[in-house]
Amino acid sequence: MESFLQSVEKDLNIDRRQLAPERTHVTALVPAKWLQSLKERRVLPPACPRPEGLSEVELRTFLQPSVQKLPVGWARVEIHGLRKARLRYPLRVAQPPEQRGGSVDTLHGFMQSVAAQNYHNLWGRAHGLYARPYRRPDPPPTVPALEALRAALHRVYGCPILQLGRNVPGTSPAKESVAKAASLCPNVLQAEALLESADMLYVIYPYVQYCLHDIVTFSPAKLTNSHAKILFLLFHVLQAMRACHQAGLACGDFSLRDVAVDEKLCSRLRVNFRGYEGPGEEEEENLEGGLEQESKQSCVQRRELTCSACQKDLRDLVLQWVHGQVSNFDYLMRLNSLAGRRMGDPNYHPVLPWVVDFTTKNGKFRDLRKSKFRLNKGDKQLDFTYEMTKQAFVAGGSSGEQLHVPHHISDVLSDITYYVYTARRTPKAVLCCHVRSQWEPNEYPASMERMQSWTPDECIPEFYTDPSIFRSIHPDMPDLDVPSWCSSYEEFIQVHRMLLESREVSQDLHHWIDLTFGYKLLGKDAVKEKNVCLHLVDNHTHLTTYGVVQLFDQPHPRRMVGPAYTPAEAPAIARPLLQNIRETVVLEDVQGQVADAVNGLVLEATPSETTWAGDKPMAGEDDLEQGTEALDSIPAPGRAPDQPCAAVPPAQPSTLPAYVTDGKSSGVRPLRRSKAGAGDQLDMKITLPEGFNPLQALEELEKLDNFLVKGLSSEMQPMEQPWEEPPLGLSDLFQRDMQALGILVAEIIFAPRLRPSKPDASLLERFLMVRNLCRYHPKEIPAPLQHVLHVLLQLSVPVEKLLKSRLGKGTVQLFEYKPISQGLPPPCPTQLLSPFSSIVPFPTYFPALHKFIFTYQAKKIEDEGQGRELVFQLWQQLEGILAEITPEGLEILLPFILSLMSEENTAVYAAWYLFEPIAKSLGPKNANKYLLKPLIGAYETPCSRHGRFYLYTDCFVAQLIVRLGLQPFLLNLLPHILQILVGIESSREESKSFLGTAEDDESGGESPVSCVFGEEIKMDVEHSSAALDLLDYTSGVSFHDQAYLPEGEDFQSGLYVGESLQPQEQESLSLGRMSDKSSASEVSLGEDRPADGDSQKDKSSLKSMDSSQDLKQSEESEEEEEEHEEEEQEDVVVDAELTVVVNAAGASVDVTLADDSSEPEDGEGEELPDHSDDKEQTILLDTACKMVRWLSAKLGPTVTSRFIARNLLRLLTSCYVGPTRQQFVPSSDENSPLSTGNIYQKRPVLGDQVSKPVLACLVHVAYLYGEPVLTYQYLPYISYLVAPSGGSGGVRLNSRKEAGLLAAVTLTQKIVVCLSDTTLMDILPKISQEVLLPVLGFLTSPAVGFPSGAQARVVLCVKTISLIALICLRIGQEMVQQHLSDTVRNFFGAFSLLQELQDQGLTAESLSSNEVPVMEVPLSDGKLLVLDPSVLVELQKVFNPEMAYITYIPFSCLLGDVIRTVVPNHSLVEKLASLHLENVNPQNLQAVGLEQAPSVVGSEQDPRGAEPFSSPQEDSHSGTFGSVLVGNRIQVPVDTQREGLGLLHLSAGTDGFTPSSSSEESALKQDLPRSTHMLCGNWLAYWQYEIGVSQHDPRFHFHQIKLQSFSGHSGAIKCVAPLGSEDFFLSGSKDKTVRLWPLYNYGDGTSEVPPRFTYAEHKKSVFYVSQLEAPQHVVSCDGTVHIWDQFTGKLLRTFDELDSKVPITAVTTMPPPYHSISVASADSVLRFIDHRKPGLQHEFRLASGVSAGLIRCLAVSPGGRSVMAGFSSGFIVLLDTRTGLIMRGWPAHEGDILQIKAAEGNVLISSSSDHSLTVWKELEQKPLHHYKSASEPIHAFDLYGNEVVTGTVANKIGVYSMLESSALPSSTTKLSSENFRGTLTSLAVLPTKCHLLLGSDNGVIRLLA
Repeated sequence: MESFLQSVEKDLNIDRRQLAPERTHVTALVPAKWLQSLKERRVLPPACPRPEGLSEVELRTFLQPSVQKLPVGWARVEIHGLRKARLRYPLRVAQPPEQRGGSVDTLHGFMQSVAAQNYHNLWGRAHGLYARPYRRPDPPPTVPALEALRAALHRVYGCPILQLGRNVPGTSPAKESVAKAASLCPNVLQAEALLESADMLYVIYPYVQYCLHDIVTFSPAKLTNSHAKILFLLFHVLQAMRACHQAGLACGDFSLRDVAVDEKLCSRLRVNFRGYEGPGEEEEENLEGGLEQESKQSCVQRRELTCSACQKDLRDLVLQWVHGQVSNFDYLMRLNSLAGRRMGDPNYHPVLPWVVDFTTKNGKFRDLRKSKFRLNKGDKQLDFTYEMTKQAFVAGGSSGEQLHVPHHISDVLSDITYYVYTARRTPKAVLCCHVRSQWEPNEYPASMERMQSWTPDECIPEFYTDPSIFRSIHPDMPDLDVPSWCSSYEEFIQVHRMLLESREVSQDLHHWIDLTFGYKLLGKDAVKEKNVCLHLVDNHTHLTTYGVVQLFDQPHPRRMVGPAYTPAEAPAIARPLLQNIRETVVLEDVQGQVADAVNGLVLEATPSETTWAGDKPMAGEDDLEQGTEALDSIPAPGRAPDQPCAAVPPAQPSTLPAYVTDGKSSGVRPLRRSKAGAGDQLDMKITLPEGFNPLQALEELEKLDNFLVKGLSSEMQPMEQPWEEPPLGLSDLFQRDMQALGILVAEIIFAPRLRPSKPDASLLERFLMVRNLCRYHPKEIPAPLQHVLHVLLQLSVPVEKLLKSRLGKGTVQLFEYKPISQGLPPPCPTQLLSPFSSIVPFPTYFPALHKFIFTYQAKKIEDEGQGRELVFQLWQQLEGILAEITPEGLEILLPFILSLMSEENTAVYAAWYLFEPIAKSLGPKNANKYLLKPLIGAYETPCSRHGRFYLYTDCFVAQLIVRLGLQPFLLNLLPHILQILVGIESSREESKSFLGTAEDDESGGESPVSCVFGEEIKMDVEHSSAALDLLDYTSGVSFHDQAYLPEGEDFQSGLYVGESLQPQEQESLSLGRMSDKSSASEVSLGEDRPADGDSQKDKSSLKSMDSSQDLKQSEESEEEEEEHEEEEQEDVVVDAELTVVVNAAGASVDVTLADDSSEPEDGEGEELPDHSDDKEQTILLDTACKMVRWLSAKLGPTVTSRFIARNLLRLLTSCYVGPTRQQFVPSSDENSPLSTGNIYQKRPVLGDQVSKPVLACLVHVAYLYGEPVLTYQYLPYISYLVAPSGGSGGVRLNSRKEAGLLAAVTLTQKIVVCLSDTTLMDILPKISQEVLLPVLGFLTSPAVGFPSGAQARVVLCVKTISLIALICLRIGQEMVQQHLSDTVRNFFGAFSLLQELQDQGLTAESLSSNEVPVMEVPLSDGKLLVLDPSVLVELQKVFNPEMAYITYIPFSCLLGDVIRTVVPNHSLVEKLASLHLENVNPQNLQAVGLEQAPSVVGSEQDPRGAEPFSSPQEDSHSGTFGSVLVGNRIQVPVDTQREGLGLLHLSAGTDGFTPSSSSEESALKQDLPRSTHMLCGNWLAYWQYEIGVSQHDPRFHFHQIKLQSFSGHSGAIKCVAPLGSEDFFLSGSKDKTVRLWPLYNYGDGTSEVPPRFTYAEHKKSVFYVSQLEAPQHVVSCDGTVHIWDQFTGKLLRTFDELDSKVPITAVTTMPPPYHSISVASADSVLRFIDHRKPGLQHEFRLASGVSAGLIRCLAVSPGGRSVMAGFSSGFIVLLDTRTGLIMRGWPAHEGDILQIKAAEGNVLISSSSDHSLTVWKELEQKPLHHYKSASEPIHAFDLYGNEVVTGTVANKIGVYSMLESSALPSSTTKLSSENFRGTLTSLAVLPTKCHLLLGSDNGVIRLLA
């Protein structure tokens, strides 16, 4: 290595400090620019720059594999070198035979090529045996190896070889264009550059961060449980080998470290060039001399001896250490290096034990039986950690958060500890980066004693070897003190090392080895020793290059130390020897006892030491058992019981996650053809060459013998044939590659057992190790890999025989393959990859998946255009892959899809194109787990993206609902989707402000609905993502969590917290659990509700993509014909108008912002987009609004109110947050806060423009469901927004509350416009009391400050006055006096209040000098007024003469003389108004008296600020008040001229998104149209109840409110099944039909709804109907299974009973990602069919014998892992779907089993004719709960969260809780006859809507709530 380092330094000019030698190459730290010029300009820069300002220590650290963060502008590369002197040998280059014959992609081509190769090989062998000895053969064509290698490198890497130095012999191949790069194999690690100097050839590779060795050593969980992943890695390696072999490059004896892998398991092979180097000249001669004398025999024996060398190395080392021939230090360092620990690596530095604590001279010895961590922290704390993590684990974070795995310790030596140890010689910058950011030199332990007592980690070798570690390089940090009994650092090192070798340490060191590298790291021993290490048990799947490695799994032998009291020298004796015999004897005796006690170990060890079974204190057994339960539930992928080095073979079987192998099928599949074929072709003629004489050789031999014997009187002697060794050929190198591949595969399988072997073993040593393991542990080889190992490693041939087949000394391969084996030529990559050879059973989808992945990796995406193109290409490939893929394959594919969905430039398109196909194959539960986070990301990203509107189209949202399930969609995605309505810019601040920032408005408890809205916060951004535990799965996916989780945790990672059976307390909501009466168990939709269903219209929208058609079809499809026409027309009008209006709005915004740009506040991230984006924004909002309307109609009243309306109301507030949103938009004069525009002409602020779409959607909901929405939902929310907050005194509003006030007033205006006259009069007192007065209270209060100051007050003032004016206009003068006088009086009272304060001399100026924050001022009427001086300033700015003018004058005109009675201080206000006029226009003063006001007011008063929508064309319509009065409506003449004093700058601000047509623009009142979905009767009553209920009640409440009837069936209803989106349901009946019904609300509860579709292909009564989630097909059964399309009714496939005597008795569908349907027949056989393929998948007999009876019903666990069958005899059988084994069968009931359902958490519920309902845990004997129903059995039930809703023949509905153990239902209800006629036959729950569907024997189905 040294010489290689020197040549790299010399040839490449890289400083030695920047190089780090590895096993086969050198790692170098180089500047990125240096690398760039090498790659692109193809020039080697003259010198490689040195890193400036980096110390030696930092440089060394940056070269460590575990360090990933490099300084900016630097990169690491690997430099591989070949000595040209070793490449002078000749190399045969024959055309590799595999290329003859046809294309290998077809079966014919494959057979042809096999035949051609076999023929060629057999001929070659025969020729070598029979012809070559007699003929001097022509030497085969050869080329120098160097030439061949150069050409091959150029072909494989596609880059020219750069010559270093001048006169170099050998030319580099002509420069080729880099265009060739496209054809390079993506699985070969591509070289950065190829360089050649006078005597070296260099290949420069990019640095390999992770290799396969890291996966099997540090992250074995990444490959466990999935054969597909290992096969996929093998597939990649074979692809790479094929590419190299075709280019003529051998891959060398590569090992696990040569396969570079990334997080997504894409692997690239790094060619190992060492295999090319021949032996050097001097070695050549020695070998020649030595080999001549040895016979072939001894040669093989010698190989045998060297072969187990690496095994022997370790064995000898252990023996030498045990016998004291190797020091403790050396032995431990060797163990560290076997575990992969590296000197100088901060994350993975070698560890040695601390042996003493330095307190006394030579220290007090430490207990080596306990880990340092345990000694430091104490058992109590470790137990606490273990218990806490165990509880958290059991509660269900199983693979969610990895901290929840029960453990005691997290690391043996952390990087922080390492840096603290070496702080004295580590640069300050590094310490600040790793230890603590503030530089505190005194915080670091100052002495060794302090260091040892502080650290929980073990020691490092430097403290035993390196005195420099004590000397500080920092001026302000003193040296590390050594104990006082050492005079120098050198002496301390010496003493410390001596202590490590001391007898006390040696006799216990084996315990420490067990704790750190041995068997006490895993399993029960680890629990007992409190040494469970997080890294080994957490099943992490992220890649890492360091961790804890278990080398041994047997107890380590103890070091033999002689007896203690026997010194080498005889001890001096003071007394004479022959003094007193008796005394001596006594002394000897004592000596002997002592010696025995200590020396019990010499040869027969005391049992407590060697056998660890004896170690266990018997008392602790039980605790230990319990302690290990949690651990057993976690797979231990690293556990490998017997190591090759273990002295005793273990008795217990392996606990490696053993791949399920069938005992029956042996791995070898003989390919022999039957002999019969030969007999048919007897008439074939074999034509022989002319002159062919097979006996010729024999005749010649006879002649020769004759001649010798007779002619020369001699005899025949066998002639020695001179053996000519053929030169090395490429084919030999290729054969060796295949052998290396076989070894590699075996090393992946046996990784845990190979950990103690040395890393640099030769190929032969590795081969022998692996052959041994295959011999001893054949069961551990997974079935798919058995055959390939047999072929590549020739497992059937004994090793000795194999190694003899090596011919000659120069051969490189380990053994020769036979020319034909089982009909195939020797293995080569093409043969293994071929689908026809079946040596490796690669799944059929691998080639397509491989292509997909490399399409993805090859594209560099710079912008969105490319992103779209890439996603489109991938989408085209995806369909093909998903058609064949298995769940295992999905685990490989998913990380790529996830990263596409998370990358900025592809996120939107990936969601649009890829979400549907991938979610379809994942199924709702997994789709939520994996796809929710990237989807939320796509909606949350703030930047405006092209094509973003796709995500807001109704067809995409329909896909989301179907694929994620309704409930998860509503809870987790809907809030993010609705956010777009407030504009893209704000969605960012939005997500922050949504969290409520602890503001009091969300938690206020005053209003009737406040509870509901307070809790609503949790639907939000950061919350939901944290709480849903949305992990990042890009690094790896595993569907079935390890097979050995505790039973409760079947699939519950991420979303499905194991909440299945714990009560849901209110607090848990703060963790963001599911809201809305749900609980996790039905969010993940059990299989009894086909959770994907969707209505006809969704499908059409998926197909048609034409949203206007969808809208039409979806909203109106269930309405009457004539309604159709009208609604459609309206729709069209609206659409046209929307676009016009919005554009105008956009334009006006632009104009105004240009004027406003001087105001600084506008800079707050609100810059409105320029025109192109503006159009985009328009399209986006337009699409979103349409989608919200469609969704409101689809979801039905309760869900819309609960999820859409509530979210919209909350968004409305956020439209007004922040000062920027409160600027007037068309401001023409910026001097005064109140520009001299006028107040009644609508003066929109920026917030109004933002809020338009939100208001439009809110009004649309009211249009759909009628006026109650306004009065029962919106108004209570408004009064909650404006309710005064708790404390009295100077309260400062927060910005959210302030925005709430503005939103409340705006919304009230909308509501007032839409209410009918009678309703308005009814609720007027409420509006006045609960809205207007509180708002005025805030507005006029001198004690309440507004966060945005006077500006906010002015806006609120303007809005409030226009609202009051609107109401006045609606109700007329008389009513104003009656109802609104207080309100108006309060408003104008503010003027006199200010006047009075001024009279008292309190002006803003005088107060500002005063420091008093709040003061009390006495008023004239004797009251004390609390006021805040700063607020007073605000008030004075707001209630100034201008305000008086623009409010009072219009009111006086509006109300006439009444105003004088209503406003007591009218004279003051009039005075102020006239004052203002003087200021504005003094010269005209005489013209303006109050009498002129009417005309003035008229022009201002136009459509009233109250009307939020004045459209541009209306601007001219101003008119005089009262010109034409029709009822309460003012008709405005068109021709009025603009007049007045220059005040009336009519704003051009336009408002879009009006849901009404423009002719009604100017109205003060708009009647809500009558919609078919209007709430009335029972629906209204139910809806009112629902919106008042707190959302988080997990109980099912049944009120017996009849909502709808569905009549159409003529026979009894046998089964009902709601579709996943809960807007349609299916029913099957005795009348042989299946019908599809809509679930939209209709009428007042008495109406009957006809079916939407009837399927009539069945011949008998239909007893089962359900929906297949992924393809959205319906499965129904009448004894024959029919699979049909729910949209067209087309029959796709049927499955009949196989024998007419045994009909099908039960059916159920498997959840995705499985596509099967399981069918049970009367002979107790369970069959699985796949709807996509003909024929059966599996068939299992569940019960033999007649006693079990018929299978009555089937259920599947939500994860698809087990199927339960219930028999008519009361028996239940549980079948594991993955293995096909019966896990359990038990007599559950005494009577016939009527129904079974399975719930989350391995729970199943069964009901029987013996009147009982029982809840079981899958593998527990006793039931969890047992309920009895008194009078009659429960024949139908469904699950709702943790409750079971049951129905009986007596028409009783019961609700049982699975959480409480009481035997009685928590509620029972007898159905009344007017709500339900007939007998109840079937029942289903709609989980989101909380409704019940009840089917009766008279064919009618009813919907009740």
